Amino acid sequence: MITKAVSTNYHPPSFLPDLPTMHLTASHGKLILLDWQDIKTQKLLNQANQHAVFMKPSQLDINQPNQAILLQTIEQLNEYFDGTRRHFSIPLDFSYGTQFQQQVWAALLTIDYGQTISYAKLAALIDKPKAFRACANANGKNPLSLIIPCHRVVASDGGLGGYTGGIAIKKALLDLERAHRLR
Repeated sequence: MITKAVSTNYHPPSFLPDLPTMHLTASHGKLILLDWQDIKTQKLLNQANQHAVFMKPSQLDINQPNQAILLQTIEQLNEYFDGTRRHFSIPLDFSYGTQFQQQVWAALLTIDYGQTISYAKLAALIDKPKAFRACANANGKNPLSLIIPCHRVVASDGGLGGYTGGIAIKKALLDLERAHRLR
């Protein structure tokens, strides 16, 4: 059976003009995608054997489970960018990843707002200290950017490392969190 997922776009606040539009998709009452790039959107939906119905945020209906998840996500993203939300409380589904990826993504959820850890530390968190490159790869496949905070992982030398949204976006997110953390 093909499930109808629902997708929409989110435009970060205008005070962060360098941040591009994000793509959100919900299915079965859970968020399955939040990313800067449309490339992952189609790949994930194909993998999940789903077809998403696209709706503008203004068309979303709070009484429809998948649409309600998208509205809740938009509200929490606005709070995140305003600096009033440090943890997200949205039902997530990242079961489309491998067991290893799911382990890494679960570990990412433990990184505090405004903090960073190295890829080596991330590997240690999942009891695979030599798997730091594999952890970096799993980071790059994270389907729920921001909520699963892969932007908080940096290189061991303190450099920013990679980010699928681009280094400029990663830096902007880390700067935003550090600024709000000091409040």
